[in-house]
This record gives sequence, structure tokens and C-alpha cells, in this order.
Amino acid sequence: MTKKETSSANDVARRIWLAGVGAYGKAFSDAQESLEKIGEDTSRRFEELVARGEEIEDNLEEKRQDLMERMPKQPFALDDRIQDMRQRLGLVIPANGNHDTAPTEFEDRLERLEDKVDLLLEQVQALSKSPVKKKTATRKRATKK
Repeated sequence: MTKKETSSANDVARRIWLAGVGAYGKAFSDAQESLEKIGEDTSRRFEELVARGEEIEDNLEEKRQDLMERMPKQPFALDDRIQDMRQRLGLVIPANGNHDTAPTEFEDRLERLEDKVDLLLEQVQALSKSPVKKKTATRKRATKK
């Protein structure tokens, strides 16, 4: 090969190499531009979703408050339910602490039962103080025939 042909072959090889590097650079630039667009689009879409989520959350909160206002006021806690049942049965003194109120039917029955228990206790004590009479049992012996 002559010097001119070698120089021409080197020049062609160099140009092929440069074309490949140029293609790689263009592809890299295009990819970067696409990523920037995607990044900008992603940020914009994310902010749109956040705004939409806030709208939905506000709407749900309004509906929840409306529902809570329309619901009848009922005790939900177990202690509240027990206290309510005790009041209905007359087992507790009213919250105002008024002891002068007329006794309920339950209190009357309870007082009568206490009186009966007291009377039974007195009778048991009286019986325990008196001597106990032992009964002697007479048995007839069975005769063998």
C-alpha cells in the first residue's frame, strides 16, 4: 500500500469512528431531553394527583362531619352503656346527686328484701342459741324367719 492509500484508509476509518461517536452523542442527547421531559411531566402529574387527593379528602371530611351530626347521640363506649343501663334500672343515684327524690320501685323492693334477710338472721341466731333436742329413733329389728 502506498502512503496515499494508507492515509486515505486511515482517514476513512477515522471518519467511521467519528460517525459512531457522533451517533452515540446524538442518542445520549436525545435520551437526556426525553428524561427531562418525562421528569417535568412526572412532577406536573404528581402535583395534579396531590391536588386531587386534597379535594377528595376535604369532600370526605365534610361528608363524615355531616353524617356524625345526623347520627343520634348514643353512648358508644361500654362504660357509657353500662351507666345508661344502671340508670334505667334505678341502680344509681342521678348525676345531679339529688338524694331527696322519691325511691324507685327497685329501691322499695331492695329495702323489703333487706328487712326479710334481717328477720331471717335473727331467727337463725335465736335457733342457734336454743338447745337442740336430739330425737331418738326407735327401730324395730327385723326378725329372721
